[in-house]
Amino acid sequence: QLVESELFGHRRGAFTGASEHRAGLFEVANGGTLFLDEVGELPPALQSRLLRVLESGEIRRVGDNHPITVDVRVVCATHRSLEKMVSEGTFREDLLFRLNTFEIRVPSLREHMSDLKLLIRHFIEKKQQSIPDGIQLITDHAMKIMQAYSWPGNVRELANCVEHALVLCDELPIRPEHIPLRIQRAIKKEVHSDSQSNCSGNSTLDAEVHGNVMASNQPQSLKQIERNAIRCGLSRNNGDKSRTADELGISLKTLYNKLNQIENAERNPEAA
Repeated sequence: QLVESELFGHRRGAFTGASEHRAGLFEVANGGTLFLDEVGELPPALQSRLLRVLESGEIRRVGDNHPITVDVRVVCATHRSLEKMVSEGTFREDLLFRLNTFEIRVPSLREHMSDLKLLIRHFIEKKQQSIPDGIQLITDHAMKIMQAYSWPGNVRELANCVEHALVLCDELPIRPEHIPLRIQRAIKKEVHSDSQSNCSGNSTLDAEVHGNVMASNQPQSLKQIERNAIRCGLSRNNGDKSRTADELGISLKTLYNKLNQIENAERNPEAA
């Protein structure tokens, strides 16, 4: 009821604590834009009310019988897959169609790791009043750990990680021991999983991250290393070739050519 009141407003006496009339966000945003964050978390009853508002352009305050006409552009955001929620029956399909007039996909942090250093600097500068010129903010070892992590919580998780590190370190730079243990454990688990699936494309990085010397039982040719890197990339990105090509630093056309070469080599091992 509180969320409903926040969106649509309420009349005095509509519920306990409603001591006066109050306009909701739709009324306040009339003639402008209303941003709804995490729209996937709305309960079914509120989904129905939101759909009616979007279709009719009218709202009703909680406890009121009189409609109020509003003209609001609604922008929504969510970290969840609404299509999956529709298939699971937890999000209305008609509301999804009404909201999804134009979709902007914001890439995850893992998809633009080239920005990691800039973001780390931003969060350090945000927490610290002054940083002397030329000072190292994070050691190479700590940076490799952070680059090896998949960041499922995206930029918010990175901000939390940097804040955690700044609490632990008396002075810059941030070192590996300042990084949350959950991140270090997650990396070890990912590395173990990769080794089990025979993905050795990042063995050099893994060795540097954990301070271990990792060597395969047999030397590998450049073609084998390249083949493993491509397979691991496709596995990490759930078969998304475009994302894999970006991660490997090659064009999509080059990736397709290399996949064709791998397929031909597997069909005709003698020719390879």
